[in-house]
Amino acid sequence: MRSAMSSTRPLLILTDDDLLAERWQGLATSPVRARSLDDLDTWRAAGHRLVVLDLGKAKAGMPPLWTQPGWQRNAAGLAILAASSKPDDDEGLAALNAGASGYCHSHAPLDTLRQALDVIAGGELWVGRALLSRLLRLVDSRLPRAGVADWASPLTEREREAAQLAANGDSNLAIATALGITERTVKAHLKAVFEKLQVADRLQLALRVHGVR
Repeated sequence: MRSAMSSTRPLLILTDDDLLAERWQGLATSPVRARSLDDLDTWRAAGHRLVVLDLGKAKAGMPPLWTQPGWQRNAAGLAILAASSKPDDDEGLAALNAGASGYCHSHAPLDTLRQALDVIAGGELWVGRALLSRLLRLVDSRLPRAGVADWASPLTEREREAAQLAANGDSNLAIATALGITERTVKAHLKAVFEKLQVADRLQLALRVHGVR
């Protein structure tokens, strides 16, 4: 089902690929087509934020889009969903580090892309499972861990154990194996954790466990 929010929100489509642009037209009621990174500034000046950007726009042998002056000059303050026809975790991390709010496959189902746009429009990140796991492990390795009492007091012991493993980037299957429980039970524990700690996803959970938010 099409999200009413995503279909009516102003959307800038930035790509040189006419076929991809035609496909992305289905993401909003009247999206605006752009071909230059300089158009990002015009879009922001008009009071808009939401952008879906084709990373394939960078020509072969050219530097990544986020290293080009047009990105560095104009991307600030925008909610950009960076899309690649050949997604790669290193590319995704680089795009997010450069200010993109999401990273996905450019030919993902339109419903998935609409959901991603809704998520980044709300100020959250959108990434795939593998990249999310990598981000969580980076958070775990680079940030000091908060004291357990700082975040885990509302949780049961099992919920705390599941939360710590999830914050480290472990999958539901890995958590189930480590704790000797079923994946269904892991999902139930994490659902309770998200509700009690008032976090929306695993990245927010990791930041909470490390005392960042």
